[in-house]
Amino acid sequence: MERPNNNLLYFCIDKINGYVFSSHSKEIIMRRIRVTLSLCILTAFLAMLLIGCGGDKTQPQSTSKKIVISINNGAREGEDNRLEEQRQYNETFMKRYPEASLYFDTWQFSPETFMVRMSGGNCTDVVGVFATEGTVVIEKGLAADITDLVKTWDKYPFVNQTVVKSITHNDRIYGLPVGGAGGCYVMTLFYNKDIFKEAGFEKAPDTWEELVEYGKKLTDRSKGRAGFGILGEKGGAGWHFLNWVWQAGGDLEVKKDGKWQAVFDSQEAVSALQFVKDLRWKHNILQEDVLCNNDDLFELFASERIAMAFFTPEYLEHLKIKYKMDIDKIGIALMPAGPGGRANQMGGAFSIINPTIPKEKQQWAFKAITFDYELEAIELKCHIAREQGRIVGHGVLPVFHGEYQDKVDAIIDKYRTVPSQKELMQEAAKYVHTEPPYYCQQLYSECLGPAVQTVLTKKDADPQKILKDAAAEFQKRYLDKIGN
Repeated sequence: MERPNNNLLYFCIDKINGYVFSSHSKEIIMRRIRVTLSLCILTAFLAMLLIGCGGDKTQPQSTSKKIVISINNGAREGEDNRLEEQRQYNETFMKRYPEASLYFDTWQFSPETFMVRMSGGNCTDVVGVFATEGTVVIEKGLAADITDLVKTWDKYPFVNQTVVKSITHNDRIYGLPVGGAGGCYVMTLFYNKDIFKEAGFEKAPDTWEELVEYGKKLTDRSKGRAGFGILGEKGGAGWHFLNWVWQAGGDLEVKKDGKWQAVFDSQEAVSALQFVKDLRWKHNILQEDVLCNNDDLFELFASERIAMAFFTPEYLEHLKIKYKMDIDKIGIALMPAGPGGRANQMGGAFSIINPTIPKEKQQWAFKAITFDYELEAIELKCHIAREQGRIVGHGVLPVFHGEYQDKVDAIIDKYRTVPSQKELMQEAAKYVHTEPPYYCQQLYSECLGPAVQTVLTKKDADPQKILKDAAAEFQKRYLDKIGN
């Protein structure tokens, strides 16, 4: 072992607090320092030797230091119910995996901040992303390919392939739906059962024609009530318009000759926009403020100022907790069929794994994602939700099928707070459409939303011209850039 540099030690001693020591004092101090340094170096050497000899390096980190998996979209300050759920969930996770723990980051996903975080190298290990962003995230290489992990997962034989479709690319899987007890949402028709009963209706409208017929009879301007409430806020209006287009037999984006094309200027799409226009100007069954947002629509529905609206079943919780509506008054049905038949939009969020983290940590991240589907995790979440007065058992497209889904359903039924919509969801699954694969948010807010707003506010608006111009602009600004 190399001896310490005496000159350096003398210099340090001479400078301590500005004092000057005698030669004898220096020698005594130096001996003590040399002994101390030697002991420190020996201790460090032994520690490194022990670390080098310990354990199988292919296994997760030693339990002496837990591996921590970070997950975004965590509860923020003041969200006490969610914070408590996260605390108990992490405790349950650590019982299953004592060598690991979860960290819930308060960063809430948005496409812009996600790109910034990935570029800066400070993104979470697990990222919850909107279903609308799946294609772009995958093609940019921002999600780890988890196909092998999924296909060797013990739950894979029971996975409902429909719900992983929008996060699958070239037969490779890049994520799983968020929420073990849940799945993907489906757009449905909500209606007020009491108002329907007063009007003599025993079931929801099955077709566009019946929607108009019901709407006219349910509209009562003397009571400030409209038969049907439409979402008119720009992005939301575009989002809901998807369903009208599909029900008319049209589509939004299709791949032709290897290139993606905007096709929402088709005759089917034009007829859908004309129908929306007629709801306002010809049939007069919409609410006064046709540009309202979701919260406005919730309030109108809860206060019985609209009799019907398009919502997803998870919105039962908003109507009950925030707007104090008696959910026993709410009926939920399939959306009415148009000229092209039935169609309803499917969507939600997916958990992906940060592809920049080490492979070993990716395996732990997969365990963190799939723990959400374990029966003890599902039971914990259902129990907490009911204790907190939240909704348990609203309709979703389930993640699984067969024997395992039966076990999940049994737990949900144990804690259920709303009537089962299982049969309705099974029927809805026959008609689901996933959101367009490219630039959804821009499509909704810059093209479809403004088109809907125009026909709702201008009686002389021309649906054909509006959609022709919008499709051409969307093609030029966005779809033509794909692959370039």
